[in-house]
Amino acid sequence: MRSALTFGKRASMRHLLPQIADRFHIHHLSALSSLSTNRLIGFTGGSIIGMFLPIFIYEYFDLSIGLLILWHIVAYGLRPPLLIGAAKLFERIGLVTNMVIGTLCWALFYVLTLVLQIAPSFYPLMILGAALLAQAVFCSTYWAPFHVDFTRFSQKGRRGREVGILYAAKDVIAMVGPIIGGALILRMGYEAVFVVAILIILLSMIPLIYLPRVNVTYEFGFFESFKKLFHRDYRYMTLAMMAHGAENIVAAVLWPVFLFTVFSGQHLDVGLFAAAIVLVSVTLRLGVGVWLDAHTRKKILRFGVNLYAIGWLVKAFVTSITGVFAAATFHSFGSIMMQTPLDVMTYEKAADAGHYLDEFTTLREVALTIGRVLMLLAVLPLVTSFSISTAFIAAAVVSFGITLFTKYQFKDVLPNAI
Repeated sequence: MRSALTFGKRASMRHLLPQIADRFHIHHLSALSSLSTNRLIGFTGGSIIGMFLPIFIYEYFDLSIGLLILWHIVAYGLRPPLLIGAAKLFERIGLVTNMVIGTLCWALFYVLTLVLQIAPSFYPLMILGAALLAQAVFCSTYWAPFHVDFTRFSQKGRRGREVGILYAAKDVIAMVGPIIGGALILRMGYEAVFVVAILIILLSMIPLIYLPRVNVTYEFGFFESFKKLFHRDYRYMTLAMMAHGAENIVAAVLWPVFLFTVFSGQHLDVGLFAAAIVLVSVTLRLGVGVWLDAHTRKKILRFGVNLYAIGWLVKAFVTSITGVFAAATFHSFGSIMMQTPLDVMTYEKAADAGHYLDEFTTLREVALTIGRVLMLLAVLPLVTSFSISTAFIAAAVVSFGITLFTKYQFKDVLPNAI
C-alpha cells in the first residue's frame, strides 16, 4: 500500500514539475517584467565596468584630464543626429529590433575598448573612432525605445512604485558590480572586466524576445526635430533635460576620476567605496518610490534638487577619504530625492503625450545629450586650468535648472493621451 502511494506521489510529481517549471519560464513574464529584466541584466554588465570606464580612458590617455573630456565631447557630439535617424527607424524595424541593434553595438564598444587594452598600438585612431561610433549608435538606438516601452507597459498610479522597485534592484546590483570589477582589474587587468561585461550584455538580449511589438511613427522631420527643442511647447522640457544631462555627465565622467585620485589609483578601493555609498541608499530608494505615488512629486523634486545641488558643493570642498564618504552619502540622498520623482514625472508626462510619445522621448534624449556636450565644453578650460572640483561647482549651479520640468505641460499640443 505504501509503495503504491509512493509511486502515485512520484507520478504526480513528474507531471507537476514540468508545470511548475513552465509557470516560472521567462515567457510568462509580463511585458514590463521582461523589459525590466533586460535592463537589469544589461545594467549588471555595465556596473562591472561602468565606474572604471572613465578611469580606463583617463589612463589610456596618460592621465590627461583634457583628453578624457575631449573624448566624451566627441562621443556625445555624434549622438543628436543619430538619435533622430534612429527614431525614423522605429516605424520601419520596430522598437525591439532597435534595442537589439543598440545592445549589439554596446557589446561591440567593449570589444573595441578591449582591443585598445591588449593591443594599444594596433591602428589606435581607427579603433578609437570605431569605439566612439559604436557607443553613439548604442545610445541612439537603445534608450529611446526602452523609455517608450517602459512608459507603455507601466501603470498610471503605480509608476512611482514600479520605478522605485527597478531602481532598488539596480542599487543591489550596483553594490556588487564595482567590487567585482575592481577585484578583476586588480587580479587580471581590464581585459577580464571587458570580457565579463561583453558576455553579460549579450545575455541581456534574451528577454527582448518576449516583448510585444509596439508600432510607432516618428512624425517630426530631421531639421524640424531640432527646431521643436526650443519651440515654446517643448522649451521647459528641453532646458530641464539639458540641465539634467549637464550635471549627470560630471557624475559619470569626472567623479570616478576624482575618486581614482583620492584613492591613489587603487581600483578595488574605488569599487568598494562606490558599493558602500549605494548600500546606504537601497532601502531609501524603494521608500521614496512608494511615497511618490501618494505625494506631490513637484515639491519632492524641488526639495531633491536643492539637496542635490548642495551635495555637489560639498563634494567640491572635501579632500579626505572620510570627508568624501560623508559628502557622497549626502549627495546620494539628494540624488534619490531628485532622480526618482524626476523619472516618474518623465514617464507620466510621456504617457500624457499619447500619439507623440516617441517624439517626446526622442527630443528628451537629444536635450540630455546637448546638455552633456555643453557642460563638457564649459568645464574643459576650468578643469585643465584649476581642478576637477570646479566641475562640481558648475554641476551644482546647473542642477537648479531641472526644476523647470515641473512647468512642462502637454495639454495644449498633445491631446491624445494614452
